[in-house]
Amino acid sequence: MDFKRIEWIFLVVFIGINIFLGIELWQTPTLLSAGSTPTQTDIKSETSADQITIPKVDDKQDDGYYLATKVDNSWTKKAAAQVNQQVETNTSENSISVNLNKPITLSKDSKKALKEIIHFKNNSQNVYEGKDYVYLSELSEGDDYVFNQKTKYGEVFAAIARLHIIVKNNQIVSYSQRYVSNLNPVRERQNTISSKAAVNSLYTYSELPNNSKIIWLKQVYTKLITVRGSEIYIPTWVAAIENNNSHTMTLKRVNAFTGTIIQNNIAADDSKE
Repeated sequence: MDFKRIEWIFLVVFIGINIFLGIELWQTPTLLSAGSTPTQTDIKSETSADQITIPKVDDKQDDGYYLATKVDNSWTKKAAAQVNQQVETNTSENSISVNLNKPITLSKDSKKALKEIIHFKNNSQNVYEGKDYVYLSELSEGDDYVFNQKTKYGEVFAAIARLHIIVKNNQIVSYSQRYVSNLNPVRERQNTISSKAAVNSLYTYSELPNNSKIIWLKQVYTKLITVRGSEIYIPTWVAAIENNNSHTMTLKRVNAFTGTIIQNNIAADDSKE
């Protein structure tokens, strides 16, 4: 394929992505403008009346991009060449898995053990681009230590950007890894809403049931949609909401640009599988 044709294909994809984003912004009004809420009031008293517990929030705003990336598994070949272990590649899942030749014994103290696990994954001979992953205590449980990939734009909260390190009998025995490469902005940097505005949005759109609590809230990047083979990621407030009666937890997403609820199922994209 000649260079000019590649240029034209790239241009068409870029224009297509921008048209899609333009239509999305036109069809979805910005219900939460910078530093404001739908009602312009503090709903703390209302949530208290409904027995909804919310974490400490504020009016601090941030900013972010629409990001795009092409699904690319070339990183798996680089990982296989770099890691000093036997690497198994799953092309369909764009992932690798490693069973350690010699399990690594950890401290019996949980805090020290976590530091040792982080030290392990930061070693480039153990994990490909391991330093790009940050510990995700919210989804880690039992013998499964979960890490999210962090880029220069922010943390990517998605199963396709995740590292699972498995510990059994107090030893690191294996891990599985997925990695997102070549994330690039497709629009100019924009302001995002505050944590307070995100909680107000959840309450306004009836996403906070009575007798529940938000156990954690964080702004990250999550996948919005796939357009012409490119995956689009946006800044998102992700809230973990626990029912006080059943103790079940659900994850809800708020578009950090518009303040609207992202309705597609986060569990499908961000499960621990």
